Amino acid sequence: MITLYLARHGQTVENLSRIFQGHLPGTLTEEGKRQAVELGQALREIPLDAVVSSDLQRVVDTVQLAVGDRHLPWQRTALLREIDWGPWTGLTVGSVDLSHPPAGVETPQMLYDRAGTFLEYLWQHYDGKRVLVVAHGQINRSLEARIKGVALADLRTVPLMKNAEFHRYELTRE
Repeated sequence: MITLYLARHGQTVENLSRIFQGHLPGTLTEEGKRQAVELGQALREIPLDAVVSSDLQRVVDTVQLAVGDRHLPWQRTALLREIDWGPWTGLTVGSVDLSHPPAGVETPQMLYDRAGTFLEYLWQHYDGKRVLVVAHGQINRSLEARIKGVALADLRTVPLMKNAEFHRYELTRE
């Protein structure tokens, strides 16, 4: 069994500007920093064995503020990066035709598959552990869909996590 605490990074300047962040580093706002500290306070009494997170700066900053001085082993991985928006990266949401993503944008299928790959990685390296996983809205949605057994076709029925929100899951092999 794995006890998984899945969290999203704090609010960023790019979130407020409605920019496709994708693989950009992202910059936490003051509110995002406060959210990260509050996430840490909410997790303070929860025993954890490790942290696994996206390697993008907005998540790294969130983890540093949330975990603080707990001295937990921390693995950063590109598997937990946000969806790759390809040529849309850095553009505002309102400036593109969402119904026609260009080549180079990671598809929902690719993201869903990457979430499955990450869950296998988690099983290989953290079986029996209590793990804080910190990532991004779209990859977290795919992770939660996989955990809950939601098919790719129904992915949008899984709500996006709010900034610095966390959910707890008990993962078991069936």
